[in-house]
Parts: sequence; structure tokens; C-alpha cells
Amino acid sequence: MIDSHCHITDKRYNADEVVSTFAEDGLEAVVTIGYDTATSIEAVRLAEKHERVFASVGIHPNEFTHEDSLDGILPLLSHPKVVAYGEIGLDYYWDEPERDVQKRKFIEQIELAISARLPIIIHSRDCDGDMLPILKSYAPRITDGLVMHCFSSSEELAKEYAKLGFYISFAGPITFKNAKKGDIIRAVPDDLILAETDCPYLTPMPHRGKLNYPAYVRYTIEKLAEERGVDFEYMERLTTVNAKKLFKKIVDFTGEKI
Repeated sequence: MIDSHCHITDKRYNADEVVSTFAEDGLEAVVTIGYDTATSIEAVRLAEKHERVFASVGIHPNEFTHEDSLDGILPLLSHPKVVAYGEIGLDYYWDEPERDVQKRKFIEQIELAISARLPIIIHSRDCDGDMLPILKSYAPRITDGLVMHCFSSSEELAKEYAKLGFYISFAGPITFKNAKKGDIIRAVPDDLILAETDCPYLTPMPHRGKLNYPAYVRYTIEKLAEERGVDFEYMERLTTVNAKKLFKKIVDFTGEKI
């Protein structure tokens, strides 16, 4: 299994202890995500220490309320274990920063990711009206891949993003009793579907209400398999292969050929 999006640098974890059980948990690799300069640097440091950990760097839209410069991110982009740029995007759930600031910084980071030849990890919350047009405009230039992380929008939008060749990643909320996400899950093509935890957040059933862990990506994969009418082994392999296709450096480090 691969957890394509987690935050194991979070202070609620002893990261070294979490990573120490990856082999027995069946986790081949995880991508731990930076959301500001400090967490991006820490993600890279953790990836340097552990073979199965890879990093993504960037500044989350809400972090621009207190962090403006991208200077601290730039030196990280060429690191051999940085597999993506993100999470970046738009978040209109909160009032700050202003939407114009979010859009300006989002576009600036898309440009950086394109220049660095890195896949892009997108955070999108309550902003579909702005997100889709921006990504459509950049789609011809986004040649190294993009994933809509923790997808929570409609079936129609899932199809629109798939048409652009973008990956769709699902997390623990699809396991919740009243999720009703089957049509959306089935709308994503086989070659564009990913699984994640977004831990420590969004803990899946049956552990909802407790701290989330990368190993719990298993429950998301089980739900994806159930909704798509396939067995767990098939879905586990599919999401692993897709993660390696998107985050190409994972293939380089594990030595497995796709």
C-alpha cells in the first residue's frame, strides 16, 4: 500500500515510531505533506531519514495569513526525495486570507511546480467555481501530473478533472456511514484513482474519533474496492501503481518497475 497524502510530521506523532511499523503494516511508502515552510523542511528531513518516506513541499492557502514569501520552499524543490509540490490550492471555508490573495499565491505556486517539473497536490475547499477554471487554463502546461487531494466535490467535477488527466484521491470520509460517495468513486477511471489518509485528520471507520495513521489507508482502499466491485488486492495494487506513476521518484527509490 501507499498512503499518497499524510502529515506524519504533526506533533501528535513520534514520527520515527510511526515509520518503524510500515513494513509490518504493509505500507511500501508514504508521502508526507508540507503545508508551510517549516513543515515542508521537516517533511524533507523525515524523508531523508527513512527509505519509505517521501516529501511534498508547498504552502497551504490558509497559511498565507501569516506567511507570504516562498523563498524557504525554493531550495527544497530539487531534493531527491521531494516527489511533489503541495498541498496548494484554494480554501474559501475561512474568511482569511482574502480570495484574491489566495488565487494570486496559488497561481504563483502552480508556476513554480511547472518550472520544477513536479506533480501538483491540490487542496480545494468550497471553491469549485474558481478552482476548475484555473486548473483548466493551466492543464496544457501541467505535464508532470496533478492530484485533487481528499476529493469531496461532485461526480460531474470528478469527470471534468479526469478529462484533464488529473488524479482523484479519496480519504477516510468515504468510509463514513452516510457518505454516499459510490457514484463519485465509480466515476474515476482506473488509471487516475488514489488512496490517502490525510492523517492525523479524517480518521476512517472503524477508528473514527481517534488519531489517524498511515496504516489506516487500508480502510479507504477496502471501501474503494467495495464501491467499484473488485477485491482488495486489485484495488491495493491499482492505487499503488497509480501513486508510483504520479510520484515517479518513489519508483526510483524502491527499484520496482511499472
